[in-house]
Amino acid sequence: RPGWPHHTDTVLHVYRAAELGHLLRAGCFYPRWAPDFYYGYGYPIFNYYAPLTYYLANLFDLLPGVNVVAGVKAVFVLGFFAASLGAYLLGRELFGRAAGIMAAASFVFAPYVVFIDPYARGVLAEHFAICLLPLVFYAFHRLMSGVGGRGALLGSVLSLAALVCSHNLIGPVAGGLLLAYWLWIVVFA
Repeated sequence: RPGWPHHTDTVLHVYRAAELGHLLRAGCFYPRWAPDFYYGYGYPIFNYYAPLTYYLANLFDLLPGVNVVAGVKAVFVLGFFAASLGAYLLGRELFGRAAGIMAAASFVFAPYVVFIDPYARGVLAEHFAICLLPLVFYAFHRLMSGVGGRGALLGSVLSLAALVCSHNLIGPVAGGLLLAYWLWIVVFA
């Protein structure tokens, strides 16, 4: 397909999103088994691999003229939007508007975010989870500072749940970073 990087995992994510789409159309809304994988013998990919990015790709697939391949591409782009929004909001909250713009540009144009994950490796789930990190930190900063009230609690829960449902391994890393951030605030604030 045009626009796909060669020698990456991106095609695997298209296959997984397409398989999830077939299962969703068959009425299985949270499948554990991918029956068409491994030459029809099946594979339990959805038992251990976080599926949020595949659900998002299938949401894009519902739009007219968009297929699952374009849906996977759209999830990569959606990750960039989430990263820029989260970094801007966090930078603005901590240091002002100009710092928010710099934080958004610095995060989105960091080599790992802009090149390594989407192009060199083609890992959709990890890319999306890393792009959600600034939103998670923004939501938890508002929760810890007591600014947002119930909205901050809801934003914290939903953003962390989205991150964990995007990539299994980034979730514990984000939890450790949030714990370190909380300790920093407790000790130095």
